[in-house]
Amino acid sequence: MKTRLTHAPTPEDLEEIKSGLRRFNSNFIPKPTFRELGVFVEDEHGKKQAGIVAETVGNWMYIQMLWVDESLRGKDVGTQLITEAEEEAKARGCRYALVDTFSFQARPFYERMGYNMQMALEDYIADSRAPQEAPSTHTRFFLTKSL
Repeated sequence: MKTRLTHAPTPEDLEEIKSGLRRFNSNFIPKPTFRELGVFVEDEHGKKQAGIVAETVGNWMYIQMLWVDESLRGKDVGTQLITEAEEEAKARGCRYALVDTFSFQARPFYERMGYNMQMALEDYIADSRAPQEAPSTHTRFFLTKSL
């Protein structure tokens, strides 16, 4: 047995670990129900201008990423993406949703969408804009919602 440290795990590395964990988990939960979910806004050439990427498992949807190009912000695109993802999650049997966001990102947006803050990890990551002599950090928030 040996260990290998890498600063760049390959997709194969990640898949082997994910598969091993899911095999173990299958001893405790019914047939794996992890399902990917994506909702995208594309221009006429198919270039993505916004999107949400999530995963559903059991009773939960986990929003992994939500991005809206600056040119579309303030036009309810994020609201549309969340709404469509939540509807699909409900169709898959989900009753709850989870998302995490940084203090410089979209916490107020998620709260307007009905998400409630469950946990905050203070002092999570440095603010790259802060002067070196006055360090400042960002907080990471975890929010949930009943669907």
